[in-house]
Amino acid sequence: MKKQSIILLFLLSSLFFCNVSFAGGNTLNKSDNSPWETFNLNLGVFFSAIDSSVGLGVNNIGIDIDIEEALGLDTSTTAFRIDALWRFTDNKRHRFDLSWFDINRDSSKTLSTEIEIGDEVYPVGTTLESTLNFKIFKGSYSYSFFQDDRFDFGVSIGLFVVPIEYDFKSTTGQQQEADSITAPLPVIGLRGDFAITPKVFLKSSIDLFYLEFDNYEGKIWDFQIALEYNMFKNVGFGLGFDHFEVDVGAEGDTDIPGVNFNGNINFLYTGVMIYTKIYF
Repeated sequence: MKKQSIILLFLLSSLFFCNVSFAGGNTLNKSDNSPWETFNLNLGVFFSAIDSSVGLGVNNIGIDIDIEEALGLDTSTTAFRIDALWRFTDNKRHRFDLSWFDINRDSSKTLSTEIEIGDEVYPVGTTLESTLNFKIFKGSYSYSFFQDDRFDFGVSIGLFVVPIEYDFKSTTGQQQEADSITAPLPVIGLRGDFAITPKVFLKSSIDLFYLEFDNYEGKIWDFQIALEYNMFKNVGFGLGFDHFEVDVGAEGDTDIPGVNFNGNINFLYTGVMIYTKIYF
């Protein structure tokens, strides 16, 4: 239900600002100077709430453990984040986007219930040290099929690469389950940018995809919306919201590089971005 509500909000906001851009005239002066920057670099902090689960081993597929509750990993975190875009043609309809950040968490907890991770069973009273790290790399190309001095709407195709590292071990060192996975997930998407005033912009995008191939299943969706204020020449500030979910499952060896494990990992975050924008 939350997903449908967010998508509905995205579509309604698109329609609203579309209507504003065509109603009665523009607040931006018609000129040869486009409001859409050729390049920008966003440097900021991402505050996120996290929910993740893991089920490792053939018998654990579909029997996931809520690791925040079971293992005491933080349900919220703060991460440094970088986003960039480059419009590389004179008409500014073609652009590349890049994004990177990582979320690293670790914990130590004495188990109050028995849990099973992969081939290991950790009994009650075991002190378990846990690490779960996610890195998010995204690259995409998009084309603006509609663009004027108020509204820029386009379609995109891209790739999320999600390296995942996990390590669960008892403090005695007798039991351990550790590995790393790199989950490549292609996405298609929509994006809409709105010039509310010459200095204030509302930017939004949604990316999603589902892939099932050779004992591998992956799905992803990402929704972002941000308000930016270009306070100075070449320097602005932004406040954004991001909801991201990735679900990766595999059964042993696959033909996909970096994916060789038995189980399922689900990772979901919802958070707020605060950033400084450098643009020209």
